[in-house]
Amino acid sequence: MSADQLLYFISVVVFTFGALTFCVLTVVYWREHRSRRGAGRGLAFPVFTLVCATAFVANLLFQTLSTLSADDRWLTAAGVVMALAAGLLSPALLYVVYREERAHLPQYRVWRWLIAAFYGLGAIGALLEGMEDRELIFTGWSELLDRLPAAMFGAAGALGLVMLGLSQRKQTAAHRRHRAWIVLLLSLMVLCAALSLTGVSAYLDLLPDYLVLAFFCVTLYYNERLVFFDLLVKRGAFFAFALMVLTAFFFVQSRAAARMGTNWSRLLIERAWITALLLTPLWLIAPWVYSRVALIIDRIWLRRQYTPAEAERRFTHAIQAAGAEQELRAAAEASLADVFQAPARVDFESEAEPAPGNGMIARVPPRGLITLAGRSDSIPFLSDDQRLLQSLARTLSVVLENVRFREEQTRQREREEQLSRLATRSELKALRAQINPHFLFNALNAIAGLISTQPGAAEETVEQLAEVFRYTLRKSEKEWVRLDEEIEFVNSCLRVEQARFGSRLLVTVDVDWAIGAIPVPAMCIQPLVENAVKHGASMVEDRGEVSLRAALDGPVLRIEVSDNGPGFPPGFSLGDDVSGHGLRNIAERLKGYYGAEAGLKWERANEITRVTLAMPCQVPAGVKNIDDSRIDRGR
Repeated sequence: MSADQLLYFISVVVFTFGALTFCVLTVVYWREHRSRRGAGRGLAFPVFTLVCATAFVANLLFQTLSTLSADDRWLTAAGVVMALAAGLLSPALLYVVYREERAHLPQYRVWRWLIAAFYGLGAIGALLEGMEDRELIFTGWSELLDRLPAAMFGAAGALGLVMLGLSQRKQTAAHRRHRAWIVLLLSLMVLCAALSLTGVSAYLDLLPDYLVLAFFCVTLYYNERLVFFDLLVKRGAFFAFALMVLTAFFFVQSRAAARMGTNWSRLLIERAWITALLLTPLWLIAPWVYSRVALIIDRIWLRRQYTPAEAERRFTHAIQAAGAEQELRAAAEASLADVFQAPARVDFESEAEPAPGNGMIARVPPRGLITLAGRSDSIPFLSDDQRLLQSLARTLSVVLENVRFREEQTRQREREEQLSRLATRSELKALRAQINPHFLFNALNAIAGLISTQPGAAEETVEQLAEVFRYTLRKSEKEWVRLDEEIEFVNSCLRVEQARFGSRLLVTVDVDWAIGAIPVPAMCIQPLVENAVKHGASMVEDRGEVSLRAALDGPVLRIEVSDNGPGFPPGFSLGDDVSGHGLRNIAERLKGYYGAEAGLKWERANEITRVTLAMPCQVPAGVKNIDDSRIDRGR
């Protein structure tokens, strides 16, 4: 093979790989730009990759058409497109620098208009030069148009250096390394343009293209390292393998043509359908070959233990048996560390944060985060790793939702069991209250004393006592009643007590009857009133006072029972409630129904003891099958 043939072969290889790489990147970045609606760098990188892809494809097409002696019209079109793409490379490069530093530049709007003008000048100059080279037009500015690409190339480098000098961006270690490379490349661009314009060297024609490629690779490496490694390692290896196969194929074809005494390229044209048939199997098995090449790189160079499908199965198997969030977190971290060979941390309640060093992050909806640190052997994560991590994060999200649902079911079941026990205990308390001998004997003694002196009052007391017993019998199987029914029952108890104490007991009831339909646990107020009479008002030598108040405080129903008695014993607490106050039972019922949303508290101020019951206005969702039919209206 002669030197010219070797140079042609190398140029074809470079342009083919460049066209393949930039076409893939163009699709990736434009798709990403459409999904993000211009987030991040906006159009800078998509435009840059599109211009580079157009330049490589046009150059490759131009060389192919030239080799095959194609129609001049096709050569002209390819040449014009190639010139236009070359003219837009410098503005596109400057646009990438501008987008990286835009937020840190003073008067950045001026730069935007400058870049727009740069694009216009590059496009017009490239079109005129391309058309004049193909003898489509004659402008008389041939020398100026020939110098314009070098001038724009140097101007792009100089303006980029000015932007970096004016930028007020805070530099991290990675930013400093990135900027050092960019400064070096921009400086070489200025130097290359100066040498080209002064005519010092005639061997600089290809150097601008390689500087642009170097700029692209450096920017891609520091900003899109996952894509960089994926393209260079996997697709590069696949391209090299395919190139060797095609080289061997065309070598055999050329040897056959040599034996026949004909030009091998002409033979390929004359027998194109035979060549297409011979290449079809290579086209069909290309995806399988790429998957095998990727697998070999994964297992040997990247030391990945599992394929994506195997990793999904192992991860799912490891986390699906978790019964609680803590177990799920531990299982997920251990499985991720095994799959990726890197320390992993899982947070189910976390804000977004940047990936640590060479690590990766992935969101676990709704508010979770997976963080992978860099590998200890410094092997980088590729885009396949990022896609796998995102897929595992989605799997973890589904399992997390199931675990939380099971935990909520368990809590609800325990809550219902507790409510059932408390309801049984409350039922027993109510049944005991029905036949409380102290209450009954005291009421009968009061009635006996009133018969001879106040028969009307005695008759009324008997009716109130009957109402008390009727309520307790009717409500012994009910857990929820209306507030107005509970207040009426308490009033009956107080009237019996007033018949017993006479003028020594003053009762005040202040209830807004507009809230009478609010459901409350049955017999939750009567123990408070009984305490106020038994342990409070009855202990006062003069006149005892008992007050009952019920009102809404926003979405909370507050019921207050106060008395002027001596109050609770010193150091009294619900845990020590063995003296018959009954407060612990009420507090446990409220906690079982409402959790922390309800409460019972007591205080003593100005010689008044006040017990307050606070609860939401609605029946709690944790109670099964509670509706209006369960709230006995006593009608």
